Amino acid sequence: MPSLLSICILSLSFLTNVFVNALGGSLSHQFRSMAEMGLLPDGTPMRISGQIQKPLKATTSAAGNSTPESIVPEYVTLPLDHFHSGNGSAGTFNNRFWVAESGYKFGGPVFLYDAGETDAEGAALFRLQNQTSFFKQIVDAYGGIGIVWEHRYYGNSTPFPIDLNTPAEKFTYLTTEQALADIPVFAANFSRKDIKADLTPESTPWIFVGGSYPGIRAALMRKFYPDTIYASFASSAPVEAKNDMSVYYEPIWRGMNAYGWGNCTKDIHAAINYMDKAMEKPAAAATLKERFLGLGASNNTNAGFADALTTPFYLWQSYGVEGGATGLRSFCDWLATDPVTNTTSGAAGWAATKGANFTVSRWASFPYFLDMVNAYMTTNCSGLATVEGNCNLQLRFSDPASISWTWQYCTQWGFLQSANLGPTQLVSRYNSLQHQVDICHRQFPDTPLSLLPAWPAVEKTNAHFGGWNMRPSNVYWSGGEFDPWRTLSPLSSEPWAPHPNLFTESIPKCGVSTNKSEIFAYIMPNAEHAFDFRTTFPGGAVSRGYFTSALTEWLKCFKPKR
Repeated sequence: MPSLLSICILSLSFLTNVFVNALGGSLSHQFRSMAEMGLLPDGTPMRISGQIQKPLKATTSAAGNSTPESIVPEYVTLPLDHFHSGNGSAGTFNNRFWVAESGYKFGGPVFLYDAGETDAEGAALFRLQNQTSFFKQIVDAYGGIGIVWEHRYYGNSTPFPIDLNTPAEKFTYLTTEQALADIPVFAANFSRKDIKADLTPESTPWIFVGGSYPGIRAALMRKFYPDTIYASFASSAPVEAKNDMSVYYEPIWRGMNAYGWGNCTKDIHAAINYMDKAMEKPAAAATLKERFLGLGASNNTNAGFADALTTPFYLWQSYGVEGGATGLRSFCDWLATDPVTNTTSGAAGWAATKGANFTVSRWASFPYFLDMVNAYMTTNCSGLATVEGNCNLQLRFSDPASISWTWQYCTQWGFLQSANLGPTQLVSRYNSLQHQVDICHRQFPDTPLSLLPAWPAVEKTNAHFGGWNMRPSNVYWSGGEFDPWRTLSPLSSEPWAPHPNLFTESIPKCGVSTNKSEIFAYIMPNAEHAFDFRTTFPGGAVSRGYFTSALTEWLKCFKPKR
């Protein structure tokens, strides 16, 4: 019988069961979309303040019709290369987008929601039609037009099929620079046949909305294309490119302790150190891997097994400790329970009194761990001591969106989430920084360094884009208190971050950038990644309010150019 997790994953058309190294990219993006919809990873409604979130329904059109506005995918032809001589000589491709216009009132803005590093189809209509969508709420409040934009090289916006056989040379034009340049070309020619108004940025203000990597793009569009994008909402935007992102796990440790799961962090830490020590000896390492994943798992490297041990943290950035059966609450409840006495561990965890091997045994027997590994890492470990599975933890990513995102972070952004060694360590030391970059070259073997550098070119990226010191005007920044990606945003609290003064009590003047020592931004308490994009999170309304208050003022300054 298929497992619960397998059924849930396969039942969701937009959720691809792939492991994504950077705990970002396609899979995490899709989990975030589900959370925005009020859904757990298994597709069931989330509980909100002790109640179950009501099933989502599409809203009626502005005219009051009983059926929602009909929205179909549309395409625009764009050049692959925007920057070199003979623009268009490299060829063209068709980029997909969706438009909602039923709420438009003459003079209203155009809002563009950037779907980012994923196939945009799964959540496009939700964002444009559903009454619980923050994006639809904002678009309608301003009498605007809403657009969901699919990033080049994702979904149906690919210049050619993307699979494991796609030559690395084909990804030459998958850069953040080229993808940003797509927007001005599209916007300059945008029109709707039933709207008799000039909807281009020459006459209509365009507002860019994005969270995570699209949040980076929101800020960059204002920096590089202010004549196209008039204002931006940059949520959870890690604009500082960095190779060593072992700090990713620090907000998880802090958040779990803040939420009352200190016993769990202590037990995980003890278990990880115990397993790392065991893996120093090949025989013990083989036994450990098969203890968790069944016969045949011993063929994997220690680093591959370390990747498997990170899977309990996959839902953190989208759900915090929640996430249903596969969330950290479920996992920690299991670790904290003594199955013999049915008692719960105290603040120190069980490892302190029963030994780390007790916690390791509880982890290995967690009912959903095997399913998580098999689903996220596209493998087929048996979990049984007598049945050999096809358990390969070193597979290349086969999902097209994951392939594209791997190219992006391996060439430009880094974001290599290795082990956070030290007293707050949550993942195995075999998940080393070298292992993380090796995954890049495993994914694109035999690629020349001229195309795929030995290490992601983060210094070049920051020099070009500005990193976390950028301060484009008409941008509102936000982040979650315990968001792992906040660590590389201008809102970072890490000791090596710049620490500008965050303010919301006043709104920056139209078109005026703040200096590096301050930034118009807000940190949502008890929140994780882009939590202001979900109407099921009460604290998100505060953040959205800061953005809309600013936008209302900024729009008063807009002057059509024709």
